[in-house]
Amino acid sequence: MERELDRLYREIVKKVNESIPEPWNRFCFYAQISNTGGGVYFYYKSEQYDDFIYSLDIPELFEVDKDRFKKKVYILYKLSKRIWNIFRENQQAPWYSFTICLNDQGDFKINYDYTNWFETEYSFNDQLVIWKYKYLNIMPKDEDEQNTIERYLIEYPTNPV
Repeated sequence: MERELDRLYREIVKKVNESIPEPWNRFCFYAQISNTGGGVYFYYKSEQYDDFIYSLDIPELFEVDKDRFKKKVYILYKLSKRIWNIFRENQQAPWYSFTICLNDQGDFKINYDYTNWFETEYSFNDQLVIWKYKYLNIMPKDEDEQNTIERYLIEYPTNPV
């Protein structure tokens, strides 16, 4: 199990790196998988813009072919789904999502989130705001979104970053 997971993590890192059309300092990849589907995305810290770039903005910002980019994202989804299936096949606790972060120095971190977000009052947008706060250290400017983070920190004080 561990060898297969390690291979899949490396493949995800490789595919994310291939999807980023410019030098980067750090990226965080997110995958949410369930019985009914899921989705993936990533943010990376652009050296050129000194800001985080959302993966779905890459085709427009860098004139990358949208269909080719969608195929790369689909491969990332399939790799993530394989990880999810490995956990199930080995009777491991089911996770809701996972995040892989890597910097240009090779520091690699992975975190599995076991919070069943479907059973909470947090919307998908709320989850994204919380994720960006936890992994990208981005505090939103919007007061409602700041309140969402404050509420989350009170309700889930031990949820790992």
